[in-house]
Amino acid sequence: MFHYHIQTIKYQAILSAASAVVLFILFRIYFFYRPDPDALLISSLTSGACFVLQFVVQTGFAIRNYRLLRNQLQTIDLYIKTLSAGKLSARIRTGSSGSMSRIEQSLNDLADKMDHQVKSLQRLVDENTEMNARIRSEAVTEERQRLARDLHDAVSQQLFALSMLASAAVKMIHSHPDKAAENLTDISDIARKAQGEMRALLLHLRPVRLNNESISDGLSRLIRELDGKTPIHFEASIEKVSGMTKGVENNLFRLSQEALSNALRHSEATKVQLGLREDDGSVVLSIYDNGRGFSPDQEKIASYGLKTMRERAEEIGGSYQLTTHQGEGTSIHLRVPIHGRRAE
Repeated sequence: MFHYHIQTIKYQAILSAASAVVLFILFRIYFFYRPDPDALLISSLTSGACFVLQFVVQTGFAIRNYRLLRNQLQTIDLYIKTLSAGKLSARIRTGSSGSMSRIEQSLNDLADKMDHQVKSLQRLVDENTEMNARIRSEAVTEERQRLARDLHDAVSQQLFALSMLASAAVKMIHSHPDKAAENLTDISDIARKAQGEMRALLLHLRPVRLNNESISDGLSRLIRELDGKTPIHFEASIEKVSGMTKGVENNLFRLSQEALSNALRHSEATKVQLGLREDDGSVVLSIYDNGRGFSPDQEKIASYGLKTMRERAEEIGGSYQLTTHQGEGTSIHLRVPIHGRRAE
């Protein structure tokens, strides 16, 4: 501000001096034609008074306009900082006219647009939140319906058969002990199958993410939990594989759960082998059971579990191969290229 005052004083002094000189010349011309003994004094005093009056008045106006402009700019700067701080409801008071008034109005219009955009973004966030909640609710409902169907189609029917066979065995245990023994054998087989169905359903309800585990640690833990709790003998050959992203690891873990669940429910196997290794820049997952196998064209088996596994493998850029024959077991082979580095 000091430099501005100096420049203003210099500029106004030059203008005032120029005006005083012009006025002095005019007076001298006037007194040339009308001589007066005090002509020089009158010319000098009048020019000096003009210089002082113009200098004071013009400098005062310039300084006042400068202070007014400075205050307006400070107000605009404060308003912009207020908007930057997130208070979009604030508005600046506009003047009646002038360039500064148009600038202030433009800033208010900009604040209106920003406020509208923020409201729109918040509305989108709310809609996305509601949509995600609805999707999760629908997914939970669909999964419950699927589990209810599985329980009704398999476990509840097996429990009903157990009840009927047990009742028949009780009635025949004295009169027809051989028949009762056959019923007890059937009861044991059906109970074993029902137990396998329940374990498979519980396996579906397990968390599908590895959290901070690697896939090798997660699969080793899963095999340890299953081994000993089912009549199936599990063999695992799991190597440490690095370089996979978390998304790939989670999908492979879920694929493993699907395959093991199918083996528990449908295969009637006595042995399941699981292998995980790295081969030529790819991770290879293989799962084999020595069960009864099936025809891949059987719609009931292939339509859900195997189709889901194939889709999951394709989502992570992998290849999926299923080999099965009636009475010869089932083998699943997955190969997924490794790209990137696993998140720590």
